[in-house]
Amino acid sequence: MNYILRIIDDMSISGQELAELISTLPAWRQQVVMKYKFEGGRRESALAFRMLQDILRDNKMLPEKEIKELRFSINEHGKPSIEGHENVFFNFSHCKNAVACVVSSEPVGVDVECIGRYNKGVAEYTLSEEELKKLEDDEDGCPRDENGLQLQFTTFWTKKEAVLKLIGTGITDDVKNILHLHKDDVIYDTSVCEEKKYICTVARYR
Repeated sequence: MNYILRIIDDMSISGQELAELISTLPAWRQQVVMKYKFEGGRRESALAFRMLQDILRDNKMLPEKEIKELRFSINEHGKPSIEGHENVFFNFSHCKNAVACVVSSEPVGVDVECIGRYNKGVAEYTLSEEELKKLEDDEDGCPRDENGLQLQFTTFWTKKEAVLKLIGTGITDDVKNILHLHKDDVIYDTSVCEEKKYICTVARYR
């Protein structure tokens, strides 16, 4: 795997610790973090940025001064890149149960989601016919129980989000078929943590 992935799934950071963390971030990132109305969103956003800094620092990918004052460039679809270092690719994602950050020398996308997203209406709207069949029945053709539905749907969801973030075009009208469209040129690495109730998928080109 030609990327570095880190996941934080211990979200037990106190309000004081969060405030101290936010105060160490670049001013522009502090503004981004503070746009979140609730503490949970602020915590996830701050941790994601700090994880990116830590990966860059631990792997000596950028000078320390640039890591401390890290800035992003944003493309027309909202995908960020590191200003002045467009050859260092990164992506992060967060939910209430985990924060994920991935860094690579090649384009990459990541999505982490809480298990428990399954809803029949949403599934029918976002999944292709083939995916719906795989959702409803397991590999042996047996109907999935509620837990199986939740796991399979969340896996599909993270794959779709990760590939959309990989290609950098944002949500498209063809979200149903996005996995089929990229079946020959994208690889997915999915990890399931039932204990902490989240699923994370990294998408990268073959």
